[in-house]
Amino acid sequence: MPCRLLLILPLVTLLTVAVLAGPPIARFQSVLGNFDVLLDPATAPVSVANFTAYADRGEYDSTLIHRSTTYTDNIQIVQGGGFGLISNVIAPVPTDLPIPLEAGLPNSRGTLAMARTSDLNSATSQWYFNLSNNTGLDFNYAVFGRVLGGGQSVIDAMGSVPVYDVSLQLGFPELPLLQMSLEPESLVLIDSIRVTPFAITNFTRTANTTELRWQALSSNTPVRVERATNLNGPWTSVVTKLTTGEFTDTNTPAGSAFYRIVTEP
Repeated sequence: MPCRLLLILPLVTLLTVAVLAGPPIARFQSVLGNFDVLLDPATAPVSVANFTAYADRGEYDSTLIHRSTTYTDNIQIVQGGGFGLISNVIAPVPTDLPIPLEAGLPNSRGTLAMARTSDLNSATSQWYFNLSNNTGLDFNYAVFGRVLGGGQSVIDAMGSVPVYDVSLQLGFPELPLLQMSLEPESLVLIDSIRVTPFAITNFTRTANTTELRWQALSSNTPVRVERATNLNGPWTSVVTKLTTGEFTDTNTPAGSAFYRIVTEP
């Protein structure tokens, strides 16, 4: 997984600077682990806004991965966002109006895309993760995000769950089940999804000491802090593998400095 730059913050005075917001992050909590997805509103603004609306009003809470094609030879995805568990009963997620297709990015491994019917402009609440480079889906489905850090291991774990044909019982021909049972504890559940902009919450310098605090991501998304005296670099890594959301640099250079936060593979 390539590293992803989250935010660059300039330090030009000895004072605390204003809080800055970075790109939108979708924070997934699931029965198989938590992970983060970097959303791409520049490429797919309608898809990102649509997904965010469902997420932030709680429509994705207690929803299930209802389809997995990992065991097929061609397209390999895990799909969710369409059905929720309410009082131990599986019910469709209430949907908004369909959105237009934004098919600008490839369906490469680790990306998040909108699911749809055969109608190109029919996507509503459902989404899927690409478990492989699904070139057969390119330019036909809207990719709008990418898994960060070690979050791909959670997606792969979802894809490794055995699949069962429960068309007669529930209408799902490719339902992943943690055990051969239709009880709620056998389902691969998404506990919640929330979208928030990545943000520096505190940035203070005193003499040669700089304190940084940011919105901590999941344990599957460690970051490193890099520093430079010029925005064009060179950049030096000052600390790696952070998951706590804070760092104190006791060796800040004199004069202007720049810090940036980069996700680790």
